[in-house]
Amino acid sequence: MKEVRNTNQKEIIKQVIMNNKDHLTGDQIYEMVKEHMPSISRATVFRNLKRLVELDEIGHIEIADGADCFDYRKHDHYHFKCNECHKVFDTSIPYDNGLDTIDPEFKVDHHVTLFYGICPECLKKHNHEIV
Repeated sequence: MKEVRNTNQKEIIKQVIMNNKDHLTGDQIYEMVKEHMPSISRATVFRNLKRLVELDEIGHIEIADGADCFDYRKHDHYHFKCNECHKVFDTSIPYDNGLDTIDPEFKVDHHVTLFYGICPECLKKHNHEIV
């Protein structure tokens, strides 16, 4: 097994994610980390993000129509992406482990569900009605 170095850079990146309860994109994390380490490169931030995900220290949310996000919450849960402000939120929908055994021909490790719509703040801003 490859030795895992605990670099100062990786620790600062992890702290930015842990201290921010939003689902940040890699570019947002890079901008925040630069405030602490002005000389850090974007490639270093993304390399460390990938490593933190591999080590299961942070969560990774793949967004098909936008930039992937990172999450300090590592437990299985569902997400919601607002079509207007493009923010990603956690939902209160209970995670359904039963879906992992829905097809006996496959061994499912886990599943990912991303809901799309309009968040409560955007609904208020634009006076949308929930139908």
